[in-house]
Amino acid sequence: MIDAAIELLAMPKPSWQDDAATRRELDRLKDDVHRYKVAEGYDASQAAKVAAAVNERAERIRRFLTGKRCGGDTHHFWGRK
Repeated sequence: MIDAAIELLAMPKPSWQDDAATRRELDRLKDDVHRYKVAEGYDASQAAKVAAAVNERAERIRRFLTGKRCGGDTHHFWGRK
């Protein structure tokens, strides 16, 4: 479950000039994984909630890296649905 997020963290980070948004998301993912590891030692239900957030962020980053950027412009372009 968390292993996929840890794999994403193991990849080399892009430079700030190349893709700052991905780099920021990877930094946030690193913080979320740390939160999960702390919560895992104290409260199983809280760890499950944090794990769900980690998995959601990891999936969003994975889609982002494969070119499926999920901006609002893909859904509503100048008022079109």
